[in-house]
Amino acid sequence: MAGLRFLAPAVVATLVVACSSPSAQERTSDAELAAVAPLRAQYSGVEMGFDIRSPNTLVVSLDLQSYFDMDDDAVAAMERTTLQRWRSAWSAAHPHSHAVLHVRFIDFIGRKVADESTRV
Repeated sequence: MAGLRFLAPAVVATLVVACSSPSAQERTSDAELAAVAPLRAQYSGVEMGFDIRSPNTLVVSLDLQSYFDMDDDAVAAMERTTLQRWRSAWSAAHPHSHAVLHVRFIDFIGRKVADESTRV
């Protein structure tokens, strides 16, 4: 009986630790987001945040006014760089996998501003 008193807290502690650790999917998403995070500094004031929707879509939140203030060449370069960075991050997290990757650029209320895609 005394052994059960010591065993019960150990079982509870083990369950708490197991339930609180991130899943493989969360770790993968965190690594992908960390890989694209430097784009916020590169496009400071334009790219405001990132989110992963479905396993193959990166959503980029934009400051719409700053986006409209950019010239067309700068916008094309930003979209191309973001897509290349997402492709690299996704490929590193999913070696030997193939998919069509999408980058969706949205404004602050979620309206689509632009879309890009590529095959891996």
